Amino acid sequence: MIHPRAEDSFRNGRQLLDAGRPREALAFLKSAIELERNEDRRSRGQARYLSYYGLGLCLTRNGMRDALNYCRKATEIESFSPDIWWNLGRVALTVRRKGEAHRAFRKGLSLEPGHAGIRQELKRMGLRRGPVLSFISRKHPLNVALGRMRAKLRPGGKPATMRARTGVGHHVSSSAVSQVVPLSGP
Repeated sequence: MIHPRAEDSFRNGRQLLDAGRPREALAFLKSAIELERNEDRRSRGQARYLSYYGLGLCLTRNGMRDALNYCRKATEIESFSPDIWWNLGRVALTVRRKGEAHRAFRKGLSLEPGHAGIRQELKRMGLRRGPVLSFISRKHPLNVALGRMRAKLRPGGKPATMRARTGVGHHVSSSAVSQVVPLSGP
């Protein structure tokens, strides 16, 4: 059962977050957590409170690791709320955990395909391309190096072309980077 005073405090905190006043919001969100915690440790409200408290910490740049942990805990308590996954994704993105952010956004989008906030975040992130060498891990040093080279060939994520001397003056698209193109004839 959701504690009415906790819910009021949460609403006030959310309004302050939405108004761009996260420092003030933290006091209300923390109060909501404490009031709800006295009633029931794993209530539906508790997950929302933890999630938005984590987001508030992140927005104030106070305790980024704690912010991420609060949001993760919220997803453990309530994994069927797209907003909770959205918050986890935003916090993960802020602490440069892009893979975790992407997974969180995808999970949230699977729960609510039309979620505008998640769609906006995914659009802002851009598409994550597959590893250059699909038969080895994305984190393998060779894939990392080749991925960085590929990114440099595509400034701004737009297709780039490079001129390779193949003896007949062909243009080779950057998607063919993994193919061997002779630079000079025999």
